[in-house]
Amino acid sequence: MKNKQPTSVAPEACRISPGNADPAVACGPCAEQVQMGGDEVSACPERTIAVCVDDFGLNTGVNAAALHLAEMRRVSALSAMTQAPEWEDGAARARLLDSRRIDVGLHFNLTQSFSGAPALGSVQTLIAAAHLRLLPKRLVREALLRQLDAFEEEMFRVPAHVDSHEHVHHLPVIRDVVLDVLLRRYGGTLPWLRVSAAPAASLSGGLRSADGRKAWLIDHLVGAEPFRRRARSLGFVANRRLLGVYGFDATESGYGSLLRRWLRQARSGDLLMCHPGSLAVGDVISRGRCVEFAVWSDPHLPHLLRELGVRIAPLSALRAATA
Repeated sequence: MKNKQPTSVAPEACRISPGNADPAVACGPCAEQVQMGGDEVSACPERTIAVCVDDFGLNTGVNAAALHLAEMRRVSALSAMTQAPEWEDGAARARLLDSRRIDVGLHFNLTQSFSGAPALGSVQTLIAAAHLRLLPKRLVREALLRQLDAFEEEMFRVPAHVDSHEHVHHLPVIRDVVLDVLLRRYGGTLPWLRVSAAPAASLSGGLRSADGRKAWLIDHLVGAEPFRRRARSLGFVANRRLLGVYGFDATESGYGSLLRRWLRQARSGDLLMCHPGSLAVGDVISRGRCVEFAVWSDPHLPHLLRELGVRIAPLSALRAATA
């Protein structure tokens, strides 16, 4: 285990001014319900959601961004890739975070290769193999056990939640293994599970937009609802819906607009995923990570949250809202 002095600084590689997004977007007068693109959204009272940084451990820029936003109280959860090169260093810093404010969980990975940890295949390959029941359960189980071991070895505790890279934990075969392993391993202290079910408003555009197509694929082809039903039948708790799906290609103002839309759609118990970071060689979405970090670290964001009646809290604190 690495023993470095824990520090957290904003990613220096992102030189994007966070001042472009207009924070002064209000819900209007306090009302019981407002309509947003087919979803009823509470404008008052306050809604409580979780905000999770994915890919923690991937590189130093992702780690720095995640820890900085955690200290700013802009996010409430980190999902860790325990095979990634900067996981041990990130874990040493994550252990110092207040676990009452920040949940740290496992970002189960089967689709991205790291040194000494080859992927089982691309997400497209896994989707096909899983639906055809050609994916060996043994390989999935071994990968999950190794990653859980690596998490516990560095964090000295069990994961607060479990989700996955590219949402593969919803797939047939994989979901059976995930639920079985977690039940056997953790018993009465089951982790929170992510269900990547999109709001109706995100799906209402259907195949007319790239973001709508991506949300539809995650919700339907990967199998969010079958996973939710099976998990709940076994006693697991999950988030209500997933916000934050887009193509990682937005400008800063564009992502700011998306964030405002997601916050307006939000209901208590929802989970908003984000991927902040800095420019990094080999990270194909690093420009998008810079944009996300700029928006999430914007000094006006707390004002926007207050205007829209949204409070950010850990996943574990939302169990009562989603049970």
